[in-house]
Amino acid sequence: MKAVIIGGCGHIGTYLTPKLVEYGYETAVISRGASEPYVKSGIWNWVEKITMDRAELEKEGVFGKKVAGLGADVVVDLIAYLPGSAADMVDNLKGNVSHYLYCSSIWAHGEASVVPAQENIPRRPFGDYGINKANSEAYLHGQYQKNDFPETVVMPGHITGPGWNVINPCGNFDPQVFGKIGRGEKIYIANFGMECLHHVHADDVAQVFMNSILWRNQALGESFHAVAKEAVTMRGIAEKMYKWFGKEPNF
Repeated sequence: MKAVIIGGCGHIGTYLTPKLVEYGYETAVISRGASEPYVKSGIWNWVEKITMDRAELEKEGVFGKKVAGLGADVVVDLIAYLPGSAADMVDNLKGNVSHYLYCSSIWAHGEASVVPAQENIPRRPFGDYGINKANSEAYLHGQYQKNDFPETVVMPGHITGPGWNVINPCGNFDPQVFGKIGRGEKIYIANFGMECLHHVHADDVAQVFMNSILWRNQALGESFHAVAKEAVTMRGIAEKMYKWFGKEPNF
């Protein structure tokens, strides 16, 4: 069995690629060649690295053909952001792969009416990123239902891990916020701190992809969240962090 990971040197691919090798897959990763995996491992010596610039090759109309030409049984697509990219994969992979896995995002849900949300609640996405992810997901599920295209969608939350700072209680990536909390200083959080975060480590997201591959028959045509059991509010995170440092909440 051969697996190809598009974007295989990124946060999720750093952990998913070694798992595939360990399970006996002949594994290749496609990237622009601009970065190395965030966690070093000798397993990467067994991985075929292929340099491709997806954006440029899609403009030429040949990216999907090149991926199909690799002869993979499983294709994991971690860097498709537009419905056209998903359609390109379907057009070229149908009849050629046993499983195509697409990385969406919980941003495809948009404004939450229930927290934690279930995968099948009505979507109200906003912003280009969320709307495009939601439309890509809907397109893929439609292809499964109408044409038996073998797809699965995984929806990560706010990914953390090496190379990616955790979102702080103020809703940004500024690490100085944690220093302020540790010193008991005042921080400022928006919307009374009621905005939610759903952190998840990149390794856990990779495991959801791996489980979907291993349990293919149950995963086909489905969307799966890759998140913690519960979402937490900015206020909740801030309160816990002040307490961890032995300080009174100050926001």
